[in-house]
Amino acid sequence: MNGRDELDLATRAARQAGAMLREAMRRDKQVLSATGRDIKLQADRDAEAVILDVLRDSQFNVLAEESGEHGALDGGAPFWIVDPLDGTMNFSRGIPLCCVSIALSRIGEPILGVIYDFNMDELYTGIVGEGAWLNGEAMAVSGIDDASKAVLATGFPVNFAYDEAGLQAYLAMVTRFKKVRKFGTAALSLAYVACGRADAYAEDDIMFWDVAAGVALVKAAGGYARVAPSPTLKWARRVRCASRERIWEP
Repeated sequence: MNGRDELDLATRAARQAGAMLREAMRRDKQVLSATGRDIKLQADRDAEAVILDVLRDSQFNVLAEESGEHGALDGGAPFWIVDPLDGTMNFSRGIPLCCVSIALSRIGEPILGVIYDFNMDELYTGIVGEGAWLNGEAMAVSGIDDASKAVLATGFPVNFAYDEAGLQAYLAMVTRFKKVRKFGTAALSLAYVACGRADAYAEDDIMFWDVAAGVALVKAAGGYARVAPSPTLKWARRVRCASRERIWEP
């Protein structure tokens, strides 16, 4: 594995899935389920099928949002993490904040990421330790290192309880920041941190496939990322990212 070949493969998969989703966004959306605060569309499955077909050229196993684990993922070998359509609710309502997200992870650490905003035709790519790019041009996190001057991108994951304790903890966190933005897509939120449009990202109990590519991009762009397992679900994570670690210091 040299990283570049894998990045090219993930880029090809993301572009193909994005082209399909861009066309599908203009048509009526087939809803497969809408339970609680979650929604699943046929477009999610169709995009995932496109991605998995491309990734078959790779030797690595896959964790995919729609179809789960493909092969063993508990060893030291890298594996793909696929979110075929992040921001499904936005997509279903015609809100152009949604994307394709693909990462390669090793021992729980994302090592490269591709996020494709197919509405804006913006392709975010990065390899940790090598660099990050937006449509082929080098990108980097902002230089802001103070929460009181920073823009925080965040959200409420599907599993958020909306109880008093959870909401109070959320308020205590967000009021430290200059501005707060909720885009409805964790992947694009992290891509915005990676390119300097936002300065920090936080979300608890978010699924790994929602954030893996974005975490890789933030690290590749020179930023800070802390990802910890969540007790709620096997693949749930608690994530703090920023342009500088100091933003998350108490």
